[in-house]
Parts: sequence; C-alpha cells; structure tokens
Amino acid sequence: MKNDYRSNQFKKLLDNLQQESWQLELIISGFAIYGLIAGYDSIELEYLKAVQKEEGFNSFMLSILLTSMLILIGVLLTHVIIRGLWIGAIGLRYVSGDIDYESLNYSEKFSDFLKEKVGSFDHYISRLENICSTLFALAFLMIFYLISFFMVIGIMAVIISYLEIIKSISETFYEFIKGSFIFIYVLSILLLFIDFLGAGILKKYKWTSIIYYPIYRIFSYITLSFLYRPLVYNFLDQKKARWIGILIVPVYFILSFFSSGFGTLRSNYLDHQQNTSQQFTGKENYEDQLLEDIDMVNFASIPSKIIEKSYLPVFINYTNYMEDAVFKNDSTLLPEEDERGFGFHLTNMQSASGLVSFQVAPIDNLENQSKYLKVFDSIFELQIDSKKQVYNFNLTKNRQEQFGFETILDLEKLPRGKHFLRILGPDEKEKGVFERDTLITIPFWYYPLNSSHQIKNDFLTDSISLN
Repeated sequence: MKNDYRSNQFKKLLDNLQQESWQLELIISGFAIYGLIAGYDSIELEYLKAVQKEEGFNSFMLSILLTSMLILIGVLLTHVIIRGLWIGAIGLRYVSGDIDYESLNYSEKFSDFLKEKVGSFDHYISRLENICSTLFALAFLMIFYLISFFMVIGIMAVIISYLEIIKSISETFYEFIKGSFIFIYVLSILLLFIDFLGAGILKKYKWTSIIYYPIYRIFSYITLSFLYRPLVYNFLDQKKARWIGILIVPVYFILSFFSSGFGTLRSNYLDHQQNTSQQFTGKENYEDQLLEDIDMVNFASIPSKIIEKSYLPVFINYTNYMEDAVFKNDSTLLPEEDERGFGFHLTNMQSASGLVSFQVAPIDNLENQSKYLKVFDSIFELQIDSKKQVYNFNLTKNRQEQFGFETILDLEKLPRGKHFLRILGPDEKEKGVFERDTLITIPFWYYPLNSSHQIKNDFLTDSISLN
C-alpha cells in the first residue's frame, strides 16, 4: 500500500506512532548503550596500538571515534533516565492526577511562585516528553555527523594518497596539485564548520550563498547528508534543541578537562601511575602481567619480575625515532625517498582473494635489514647493574602483535637477588636531535632453578652439613 504523506490517514498514523514511540526509543537506546559499551574496550585497544606504532592518522581517527562513543553513551543514558522519569510521572498522574496547590496549604507567596514556575503536572510531563524526543533524535543525528566526519577525512586521505601517482611525471607538478587540493579542501571544511556553528549562517545572505552553494552541494554527497538532511533542519528550527546540538561537544571537552583534575591523592611521595624505574615495577614491562589483547608493552619488556632461568629475553618495541637514530649514525641506509607514514603503498597490497601477498623481501632488502640491525646494536646498549651485556638483536613480534627487536642475555654468572636491566640509547630531545641517555630501567629478581652454579652451591651446602 502506497502512503500519501499529504493524506489525513497518514498523518493520523504518524500521530499514533509518535505517541507510542517511547517504547521503541527505550529498546533502541538499550541496545545502542550495550553495543557502545561492549565495543569500547576493543576500539580503545586499537587506539593504544596505533599510538604505540606511531600511526598518527589512525590514532587521530580512533580518538575521535572513542570521544564520540563516550558522548553517545552519555546522551543515551541521559535519555533513558529522563524517559524513566517520564514513565514514573505518568504513573503518578494516574494515581493522584494534577498538583493540588490548595491542599499544600502554603503561604500566598510560595503558592504563587510554584504555580508560575512549576505549573500543572501535565505541563511537566509534556516537557519531559520533549526533552526525551530531542535527546533521542540528537543521539542518532550525532552518529550521522560522526560518519560524515570520517567520510570527509577519509576521502581527503585517499585522494592525497592517489595523487602520489603524479610524482612519476613531475615532482614540482605533484607538490603544486597536492598543495592546491589541500588548501581548497581544508578551506571548504572550514566554511562547513562555520555554517554548522552558525546554524546555517552562510545560507542566509545572498553573496555568501553564491560562494557556499557549490561547496554545500559537493559535500552533501561526501558527507552523505542527503540521507539525514530533513532530520537536521527539523532539529535546527527548534532554538533550544539547536544550541544543545552545537554546544554538546565543547561542553563535553570542558567538563572532561576539569573533572580529570579531581581525585584522591593517597601519598605525598608515592605515585602508583609512574613508569617503571628503580623504585617502581609497572606491569607494562613484564610480559606475564600483560593481559592478552588488552595490555601493551611500554617501550621494553622482560618475561617476568622473577627470572628462574639462566637467560633473560628482552623485547624493545619499535618506534619511528629509532629509525631516525639509525639514519643519523649511518647515512648510507638513508633511502632516496622516506616512505614512512600513512599513504598508498604497493608493498602493502594483497590480492582480492587475500591469499596472495605482494609483500616481497628481495636480497638487497635483507642485506639492508642486516646492516640496519648492526647499527641498532651499536647505538643501543643493554646493561645489568651497570655492566654491559653481550647481545645481538633480531626482528620479531610479541604476543600483543607489537613489532620490535628481541635478544637474549646470558645470566649464568649473575648472583641471586635483585638486579636492574638498563637500556641506554639515543633519546630524541627534539626533532632530529639525539642525546645518549638511560631510556628505561627494569628491576627483576634472579632466583634460578637447576642452574649449574645453583647445583654447585647445593652440593657445597650438603657437604658442609654432612661434615
């Protein structure tokens, strides 16, 4: 049956659906809150991985996603609470009807004030209904805004990546095209943002409309706004709702900033949030304390606080500054073009089936990796109790799928008890400027089981006791 939106029958249907929509609102809000909370930890883990790998674009996008999820959870929880209050108010109205100010027997001053400010109970229920409906619409409008944001940034990144094809023709022409595109695109985004904050201010004047109209039409497809545009304008024509939509994000950041400063300080000297050092053992540097698929290694790790074997595996997480330090020490490894960073890379492509990989490690690349590791060995130093160790690093991935370097230290001659593993190397004080420093100190306790010197000590102890 075809619905005619102009017919009275269709309008009655919408009125009935509007009156019964609160049930669907609660169901959808419940599922949405559950899904957002359930998926938050996984996305936060991906964000931490992106930060550890220094993937600037991915970490930026994931941080925006996490912030948006928190705002959505807050809005939807507020909606559920107020909708619950609305249901309670309707139930109370069924029992006691409207507010009887005469039976309260207040003075005339307070009775007049309450009648003016509180009004009838039906008016209160009506306001709760308006707030609930506005919050519910706002929550899902924000989802569309989030999708739009990712579309705008994603398309910009894709176009910039594919513009690199022009490099093979002319480097100068590529830089000109890239610069022009970024300038026009960012300027267009800025105009969109101004129009959004001003609730359509660029659409109100003739001269701004002429400039803004083509930008608006192009970005309506990029942001997919043609799918939810009626919802936006129906929302913006309500003055209070419009300001809620505009101010909710900045208010969230302001409240988050100031609320983060509040907390309980348990000691004047002891800090439980510090990094691993001689005085503190942080779990992010001991692999047996890391929760798989949740925790990440912070710079370096060893298997455990207590080492029972006569060798010590050491893992160092790779970061971009390490490669800069390698180039600083051996300029022959510096490539003609630095390909690091986000972009289109043929070596990362796979076939459509996902079974065939284009990643290739030719002989010269293996030789460069070997040379790279030798330079890495020379600029980083491992010490146990200030004594330099013998080591050779190899490339690896740990169980958290973090890429880095590993080596194994010989502890056969190390005495039992507490020791400190120190990793020394170039510390990037500012871009391109390195100073040799202790990068991390990891405490551990060495109590070997069945080691040769332990057997010898046990033999001597037994001999003395027999005598």
